[in-house]
Amino acid sequence: MGVVVGLIGVHFTGWLWLDPVVAVCVAGNIVREGISLVWRSADGLMDMVVEPEVRAQIERTLAAFKSQPIRFDHVVTRRAGQRRFVDMHMHMPASWTLGRAATLRAEVERALMRDVAGLRTTIQLLPTDVEAYVDEPVADGRPSPT
Repeated sequence: MGVVVGLIGVHFTGWLWLDPVVAVCVAGNIVREGISLVWRSADGLMDMVVEPEVRAQIERTLAAFKSQPIRFDHVVTRRAGQRRFVDMHMHMPASWTLGRAATLRAEVERALMRDVAGLRTTIQLLPTDVEAYVDEPVADGRPSPT
């Protein structure tokens, strides 16, 4: 469209400089669109932090389970493309059966997926008296308990 406008403009005005100016503008637009396309494509492949409102909603959903004798820690969120992910530890009493713990974990997963569209959850079950190690080395090179 820009090329046609440039040619018509030169024909009616006689300004020969108009065609190259329009051509440079068209080329600039093509470069801008190309950069935008590459940026959006790369953005969809990269893991990014979830939006602050999504993180707040996850925290509110987990807070709804405060009446249970459980706690959550190591809550890690990320976004890849349109999908959102949350990984966490759920500590429960050591006396619970695996069935009881799995049932409550399923309730937590359903609540999170209901409250945050497109969320994928991974919840590791741990007894309350066991702390998981994270990848943060201490002075002697061993991971520190959290």
